[in-house]
Amino acid sequence: MLNPERKITLEKNIWKYYIMRTSAKRLVWPILTIILVRNSLALTEIGIIFSVGTLIGLLCEVPSGMIADKIGRRYALTIAFAGQALSMFLFWQAGGFWGFMVANALYYAAGTLLTGTGEAFIYETLHELGRGKEIKKVAGRAVFIAQVFTGFLFIGVPFIAKFSLTLPFLINTFVFIGTALLVFSFCEPVRVKSVAEAELGKDNLGFKTFLTNPLLLSFSLGLSFIGGINGILEDFRQVYLDFIHVDIVYFGFIYLGLRILTGSFGTQADFFEKHLGKRGALLFLPFVSLLTYLGLFYCNSLYGLIFIMLDGITGGLARPFEQEYLQKMITHVNRVTLLSIDNMIQGVIRAGVVLLGGFVISSYGIQFGFLLAAGLTLIFAIPFLLVFLHCATRQGMFASSKPLEPVQ
Repeated sequence: MLNPERKITLEKNIWKYYIMRTSAKRLVWPILTIILVRNSLALTEIGIIFSVGTLIGLLCEVPSGMIADKIGRRYALTIAFAGQALSMFLFWQAGGFWGFMVANALYYAAGTLLTGTGEAFIYETLHELGRGKEIKKVAGRAVFIAQVFTGFLFIGVPFIAKFSLTLPFLINTFVFIGTALLVFSFCEPVRVKSVAEAELGKDNLGFKTFLTNPLLLSFSLGLSFIGGINGILEDFRQVYLDFIHVDIVYFGFIYLGLRILTGSFGTQADFFEKHLGKRGALLFLPFVSLLTYLGLFYCNSLYGLIFIMLDGITGGLARPFEQEYLQKMITHVNRVTLLSIDNMIQGVIRAGVVLLGGFVISSYGIQFGFLLAAGLTLIFAIPFLLVFLHCATRQGMFASSKPLEPVQ
């Protein structure tokens, strides 16, 4: 039974988590690719910068999860935002390919302390409060608040960039410093399973646990391919907007609309499950992605903005579903480490896809990058989700009377 004082302190974690999620995204994101282009970088070089950043993050993903499991969620998150503040400062100072590469690599490396740690932190907070079943609702609400609020902030970034291309990076530096101070004030929740309970010689790295569980692995691969393939759209979206002759000052408004959609759909995961069923709701994600990529391949006019907006639906629904399934399937002592393996898998996929996409776009044009994304979705994302649904059905996961099978 929680004492009233600790309960109040833990409940503060929730609204602080919402603020953390809001400031976690780079404010420079709506113009980052264009800034690199304006600094005379070729699209192939931009693809290399993003891919190297993802690969650096990949190499740090599991070690960072182990660090977070050892030193605690609060300290890990503080280090993450301090590192990202330094990254933005380096972006502010950089003026060429190598400077941007180092700055972006640091951003992704520091971000690995944030990805799985933040999810484990809020789940363990809710679990200690006796509200563990609310993880999908809280995750969806966090998506809504973060997406909508930052969407409005994004409107101002292109206007600032019109005055100075580098000033947004300096502003972002101070935002990340403020967030580091906020997360340092978090109350560390009790682990779902204490580290002290781990048996000597147990699978502390988590790889054996993760890779030998077909349910967990197939779900991770399905969602990772959806998110990884989407890297083509995320990293080259601004190139497409420039291709259809959208002025940079309107980028912020486009990102606002996209983030409002993402946030709104993030709160509607239960609605889609109720009307489409659990299986239908999961398959809805790659279907919308496929429609988005094919629409962007076909359209070379302002009508393409319709399909840019469709991406918000996938982005909004994916995180609540991902958090619900992963958090409930994992009860392993090193929760962040296992979540980091999931992030690592998506990082591998994203790095390869973005690098390949950069070469395809440089050689054949932006629209063929989206055709590549559509093909990869058909070949990989949908089949892996079908494998997960098959395994889950055999284990009775979708039977209302049977809970998710945990990963010990």
